[in-house]
Amino acid sequence: MSLPPEMSAQLFSELGPEEVQAITLEITQLPSIAPEVRASVINEFLNSSEQGGGNGNPLMGGGPTRLATSGGPTRNVTMPMGPAGSLNRPFGFLSQVETTTSSQLISREHPQTIAVVLSHLDTEQASSILDNLTPSVQTEVAHRLAGLGEVPKEVLRELEKVFQNKLQKAIDEGFDSNFDGKDRLFKILNKADRGTEESVIFGLTQTSPHLASDIKTKLCDFEDLNSIDQASLSQVLRLVDDKDLVLALKGANKELAERVYRVYGPDKAAIIRSDVESVAQVSWEDIRAAQQQIRNILRGLVSLGKIRFK
Repeated sequence: MSLPPEMSAQLFSELGPEEVQAITLEITQLPSIAPEVRASVINEFLNSSEQGGGNGNPLMGGGPTRLATSGGPTRNVTMPMGPAGSLNRPFGFLSQVETTTSSQLISREHPQTIAVVLSHLDTEQASSILDNLTPSVQTEVAHRLAGLGEVPKEVLRELEKVFQNKLQKAIDEGFDSNFDGKDRLFKILNKADRGTEESVIFGLTQTSPHLASDIKTKLCDFEDLNSIDQASLSQVLRLVDDKDLVLALKGANKELAERVYRVYGPDKAAIIRSDVESVAQVSWEDIRAAQQQIRNILRGLVSLGKIRFK
């Protein structure tokens, strides 16, 4: 529960079905845990791993260890050691931090500083952080990014120290004991592969059917677009990229496709239908990827209570 959902999901995939189901039940039944207790348990785990012949921090791939943890549901932090963590590039440690946290960490800085940091992150993370900035700051940062030259290494090292100190302070002060186990489990399963998700739901169905039903409702799939009302379907489709929609409909059943077309006006529906029919050879992997993009939008709206089922 103290790791980012992506990492928890990865660990789940390494466990057997019985272990996954047992851990799932524990997560949903955990009471609130004091921040100092959680920090102590994590440090104990890291220390025991080192004493057992491990290569340092088992989560970060070796080297000196610092606390790897997260705050509450909206603050997930993994803090590696060293000027660039375990990654040998400036601000590499930020690649181990969720976008929400890194955005909060960076957004109040001067646009020039933000531009320097973004120029050293991978493009996907930099784009996500840019999305979370206000429009005026986005423009200023983009302008400075475009004109950015080589930054002296001494400046980069000093900036890294500043951000590492801020991140460590967020870790030290950011523990939230009000964890909602069910919400956390949903976030983990939302990042897990289909096999892990099905295994957990199956196990919960045997031991806690009401909980299984609740989680399963949130973990709706692309086909569940057929189970929501028309207004909710319109909400989902407003957020869907046209390219993803065309590919997704290529593999959808006829009933669902017709429901989608009815959401749009005749002209727009005709264009989408024509695009779907004109798609020739496309792999099932591409279709599934597009459907999962739409599924993720649906799940997000369900978790926010914005979707009504028929």
